[in-house]
Amino acid sequence: MRFRFLAPLQIEDEALNVLSTVGSKTTLRYAVQLLTPASIAAKLASRQNIVRDDVRDVGDLFLDAKSSAALLKENDKDYMH
Repeated sequence: MRFRFLAPLQIEDEALNVLSTVGSKTTLRYAVQLLTPASIAAKLASRQNIVRDDVRDVGDLFLDAKSSAALLKENDKDYMH
């Protein structure tokens, strides 16, 4: 998976592999949307490049739409109606 970005992003191959896996299991849109928070995580770690752990970390923080809906349905009894 290779992209052309408006802002230059340095992404290691292992990070791209994780994004490819995420995109095949969820949606390509979700995988691409992980790039922004992964880029911020890399900058906070004083790195110019996104590494595998950046993608995994932000993937743990943000859910795709299907996972989010499933979680809400699973915990339906815990919410007000």
